[in-house]
Amino acid sequence: MTAREEKIYVLYGSQTGNSEQLALDLCSQVPTQLGPAQIQQITGTSATITVIPKCMQLDDFLELDRAEWTRLVVIVTSSYGVGQAPLGCYRFRELCDAWKKEGDVHKGTLEGMTYALCGLGDSKYTTFFRNPTVIDEALHFVGAKRVGPLGKADASGPEDQTAVLEKWLHSIWPFLAKVVVEPPLDRERLQQMQQRTVDVCRRINPDFEAKAPSSQPLASNVMIILLAVLAIIMGYYFTSTTK
Repeated sequence: MTAREEKIYVLYGSQTGNSEQLALDLCSQVPTQLGPAQIQQITGTSATITVIPKCMQLDDFLELDRAEWTRLVVIVTSSYGVGQAPLGCYRFRELCDAWKKEGDVHKGTLEGMTYALCGLGDSKYTTFFRNPTVIDEALHFVGAKRVGPLGKADASGPEDQTAVLEKWLHSIWPFLAKVVVEPPLDRERLQQMQQRTVDVCRRINPDFEAKAPSSQPLASNVMIILLAVLAIIMGYYFTSTTK
């Protein structure tokens, strides 16, 4: 019997907080719905797989975690305005638009990555599902594979939006379990996915830095504080000796 950990991202873009709440709910249910025993029961595997979710905004995934893709990602997002991205999804949407606009050069970027997607919106607006649709199409275009039903929670639909979200959440676990039992992607492939994504982000956003934030400013601040303390001590010493 083998044992391993499986890190997954749960990413969201949310204007009113509903998408964020669903992402948080999903993460909180992982231990009971996608724990080692549940994975074994769903898939029949003898392996002990512990899923570790990380929940964050889609833009933070790019900017803070430097697009460090895992082989399984769950995305929850809505649209805003006339089919635009909501808060926390601006740069991710720009990335998806660039993938689609620039075409075949990006094919295969995320080959091997699997994702689940739930979109929220209000059909009173004709573009209410535009942002989730663009993201879904772009991820598929660059080689990622969607699993499970495409969640479509309509605030003006015939069924209560909360009930739709709960149904999607309940239905997605078996699909996620079947992904995590597959052999993991090798580190080299994940790094290739990350680098190709970062390259596009740097090009379409001039202020996007390729390197992680440097620790140099912190070190400099510490040094300044130490020198200031030393100066105070020395000043006190010389003052005392001259009295």
